[in-house]
Amino acid sequence: MLIVVAGKNNIAVNITQYLLDNCDERYQLGVVCNRTETGKDAWQKSLRAFAQKNHVREYELKEIYSVKDLLFLSLEFDRLLRPDKFLSNRLFNIHFSLLPKYRGMYTSALPILHGEHETGVTLHRIDSGIDTGEIIAQREIQINREDTARDLYLKYIYYGTELVKEYLEVLMNGTERSVPQNESEATYYSKDAIDYADIRIDLDRKAYEIQNQIRAFVFREYQLPKVCKSYIIDTRITQQRSAKGAGKILYENECAMIVSSQDYNIILYKDQFDELAECCKKGDISRIKEIGIADKSIFQRDGEGNNLLIIAAKNNHIEIVEYLLLCGVDIDEENYVGESALDYADKVYHDTGDSRMQELLCDLGAKRGKNKVMRNKRRRVHEFNNIEFIGG
Repeated sequence: MLIVVAGKNNIAVNITQYLLDNCDERYQLGVVCNRTETGKDAWQKSLRAFAQKNHVREYELKEIYSVKDLLFLSLEFDRLLRPDKFLSNRLFNIHFSLLPKYRGMYTSALPILHGEHETGVTLHRIDSGIDTGEIIAQREIQINREDTARDLYLKYIYYGTELVKEYLEVLMNGTERSVPQNESEATYYSKDAIDYADIRIDLDRKAYEIQNQIRAFVFREYQLPKVCKSYIIDTRITQQRSAKGAGKILYENECAMIVSSQDYNIILYKDQFDELAECCKKGDISRIKEIGIADKSIFQRDGEGNNLLIIAAKNNHIEIVEYLLLCGVDIDEENYVGESALDYADKVYHDTGDSRMQELLCDLGAKRGKNKVMRNKRRRVHEFNNIEFIGG
């Protein structure tokens, strides 16, 4: 049997890795990548990069139409499939919702916009419709009041991955059972449901509706919502009843604004990450403390995946590192090339002889990133292969 993983990002990579680890010689493995695939890891892993590194063949979609003994797994795949083109009927998809609700697009934003308290992931057969195939299994996901679109997306990735793993053997054996979707409960959203090029936050709403709008569009890798020319990263509904008209800015400083709504005043916290990152580069801890860090800003990452701790460690500002650790920034978080704050502390020590940062992080149990670990493994293998053995 040929098993093909089609799609992108961590869910596709994680399932491909799982198949490599658990399938025997009876199964061949291949991938079909999305049209937007770059071949480089970013905030999500690249399926093409993973496949090339692990010698997994990449197919064009049309190459597998004629494969009769085929198991096809669509995991964030970017093309609608026509089952009539395939010889195999073993075509399955993971959809990020509790089907038949939220068929189609934007399942990380729309449930939050609509005030839903739960969503889920669905494993289903692929038919000629859009997310209309018979359901094999589902898992519910709670949407917490603080969850943003990004938070919800990461939940989808986790639970979707676990659902595929749980049912993979059943799919491979062809013993899965499925039930038709209930069309009376179906909802569908097309690409036109949200215009991400023109996101507008309607402040003439109740406070929780304003909060939901902000949460639905907070996804730093793609966009942040904007209110009065300021990017917003987080919100908090106060207990103060609004005495002014809905949407009026009652107070504003460089960190936040208080806005009236149809019921309660709401605080909108401005995104401070770029300035915080610059302060971490320059060593300006007094300015960091002045800003009064909003929780969401301090845990963001830059375009290379560096959190504030990595940026401060890279620039050898130990006082800022100490402050960020007390604020709860992840000591072991890695950037997109697999390096952690401790890796940069090692570089500082190598370049300057200053070991304070390295000692602090080691004392707190910090770990080196996977890229550093892999380099050390390769170096040890190289050194071992160059040992001259004497005797029998």
